[in-house]
Amino acid sequence: MRAAAIALAALAAARAAHADTPTADEDRFFVDKVDDERSEDRTLWQGSLTSTSFLHRENAGVATPLSTGTQGAENAAPFMRMFTDLRAQLDARHVKGGNWDARVDARLRYSAKGDGEYNLQSGTFGGNEYDLRELYLVRGGARTDVSLGRQIVLDLGGIKIDGIRIDRAASQKWTYLGFAGLYPVRGSRSITTDYPPARIAGGTRGGRILPGAVGGGAAYRTQQAYGALGAVAIASLTKDTATQTNESPRLYLTANGYWRPRITLDLFHYAVVDLVGANGAALTNLSLGADWKPAPRMRVTALVNQTDTETLNVQAQARLQEPQPLGVTFNNEVFVARLSTLSARLGLSVSLGATGRFEISTSGAVRRRPDLTLTTSDGTTKVTVAAAQTAEVMLQAVDRRSILGLRISGSVLRSFGVGNNFARTSSLIARLSAERELAEGKGDLSGSLGYSSSSDDNIGVTCDGVTLSTCWGSAKSRTISLEGAGSYRLGRSWLGIASLELANQSLQVTDAMKLVPQPGIIMVTALVRLSYRF
Repeated sequence: MRAAAIALAALAAARAAHADTPTADEDRFFVDKVDDERSEDRTLWQGSLTSTSFLHRENAGVATPLSTGTQGAENAAPFMRMFTDLRAQLDARHVKGGNWDARVDARLRYSAKGDGEYNLQSGTFGGNEYDLRELYLVRGGARTDVSLGRQIVLDLGGIKIDGIRIDRAASQKWTYLGFAGLYPVRGSRSITTDYPPARIAGGTRGGRILPGAVGGGAAYRTQQAYGALGAVAIASLTKDTATQTNESPRLYLTANGYWRPRITLDLFHYAVVDLVGANGAALTNLSLGADWKPAPRMRVTALVNQTDTETLNVQAQARLQEPQPLGVTFNNEVFVARLSTLSARLGLSVSLGATGRFEISTSGAVRRRPDLTLTTSDGTTKVTVAAAQTAEVMLQAVDRRSILGLRISGSVLRSFGVGNNFARTSSLIARLSAERELAEGKGDLSGSLGYSSSSDDNIGVTCDGVTLSTCWGSAKSRTISLEGAGSYRLGRSWLGIASLELANQSLQVTDAMKLVPQPGIIMVTALVRLSYRF
């Protein structure tokens, strides 16, 4: 809260002191300024203030009681989701003409209480959010830069730390870097959950979990390539809930890079490989991709990605229930399981017409999950969820200069199982949209009509409570939506965006081996965003 207030005050104070020199790219709203002779000997301020309001409400009748009950329930969510985010970003470059730079990025969300004790409006765990994304100072030198504060080290796996980072330029091509500091919970959305209290034996809470992180590596940049590689270690001094021992430190290697061997081919990669940790060695994340233009109007893209779960168990368990003996009942909060997925995507895009007016794109993708074994807390019962695959195919067509100056596009996406279905459902999504520029590029207006349907694989199957595979989804749904959106830019400093979507969803659920229609759901979703930059 205090950080957000500081950022807002700094934004207001900086309005009178900012330099008026933008970059040459006037069409972009969030864009860095450039120095000129007037700004080199004083602070160059730049930043933005963005307010985003969101509303979602559902309405439906009361469903007929199922065969196992005596009272039906409303077929829509019983609460309205509504919140406003206020985000402030502020950069101060060469403060007072010196060697110091500063960066603040903070977000505040206030949410009203939902039904009962829980705040249902925001975040992973509910409640108000005081998100401090970045807050650091940088002292630049002739060859060495030192950063202090909360920062994201994108070069080494995108890790967030509260600490110090040092960059040392060894040459025009190579820069060495190192960092050390505290490691806030990955995925935390508020300073109140960055370092949660530990949960120890008996369900009581101990002191704050304060993991430390240290890492180092090198970044490179040439005319044809850039990237970074290095190693990171994370360790927690707080005892693990289940074992009452200190969790093993985590050590991983990371590399990312981009290479253009020739003008028609771009290659990129991203990798995180765990060497040491509570779950042993593993390929945590690997992405390999290529973008190839065999002809001026043709583009081929390919991407392969493997993702594994990675977290500190002791941090995750601070948010989970205390493990209890459960017999043959499975509790997905007892432990943190590693689960990897492999995906591959291949796409083709072709421009047609004398001026490239039309574009046809298609792509196909496959996702695969290996076997997953679940074990009861007493270790006596194991159930294996078999490996599964899901495929999807997409086709899209675009007319950039259609009737009335509209940009019209249509797309269809089909998702289905290959053998054992990873998603356990098959779906079809189609969308037709039109967009037009307003006021010579100052704004745009768009509208779209969407249709989606899904059918679970377990339709007609009754969950028996013992066989896990019988308890996946067993419903069929169809949704028709109509959406309108627009944006408008007032000068260099103001940008407004608004959207409104109306949707109707029909749903059928399995009851006593047959599909039973439920009352239709009317959904309203609205978003309004106003941004100011200086």
